Amino acid sequence: MNDLLKEEAEELFDPQMKALLLIAERAESRDEGAGRHIERVQLFCKLLSLHLSTLPRYTRNITGNFVENIYGAAPLHDIGKAEIDDRILLKPGKLTPDEFEVVKTHTTIGWRTIEAARPKTSYNLLSTMGMSIARYHHEKWDGSGYPAMLVGEEIPLEARIMAIADVYDVLRSRRVYKEPYSHQKSADIIVAGKGTHFDPAMVDAFVGIQNTLDMVYAWIED
Repeated sequence: MNDLLKEEAEELFDPQMKALLLIAERAESRDEGAGRHIERVQLFCKLLSLHLSTLPRYTRNITGNFVENIYGAAPLHDIGKAEIDDRILLKPGKLTPDEFEVVKTHTTIGWRTIEAARPKTSYNLLSTMGMSIARYHHEKWDGSGYPAMLVGEEIPLEARIMAIADVYDVLRSRRVYKEPYSHQKSADIIVAGKGTHFDPAMVDAFVGIQNTLDMVYAWIED
């Protein structure tokens, strides 16, 4: 266990991991409406994970290490957008089908970017979780997501948590293609996606701590 903790600490401060985090921050900063999206999503993932860890169903899988790793890996979820053309990524109007296909590639681009730069340690827990989140956070519970069209619990747990955190923050925020939504409207959209877009258990966790998430959003405004 001591060796594992040492490896995790080394990975967090590895120069390659620092470079990945910098790329992720720069990719996010291209969209002026994204603001402090990364900071909020980090906290949302941590809070959702902590809440889930108190439930008997998740006590074995969501450990303290899981919580800290999802917090550390969350900023990498959209790192692949660094390679998406601004003309598509920052388009104010509706994307064409071809443009949307380009945007969808940010998931696999992100996964490959982290894989290529991951520290050469024995465990790589942080970067492994980052790869998983980057690749699968747009999968949907009913199998209609991308890139792999995974269904239900085929989707990694960390990606199911990120799906809630990411969508909630995007709904709340002003983007080039939308105005910001209120907390209540955003929450209603997430609840409406229970069992289709989102894991029902993740939606229940969101509902359980939604007031806290609302306060975090207000605390870390753009």
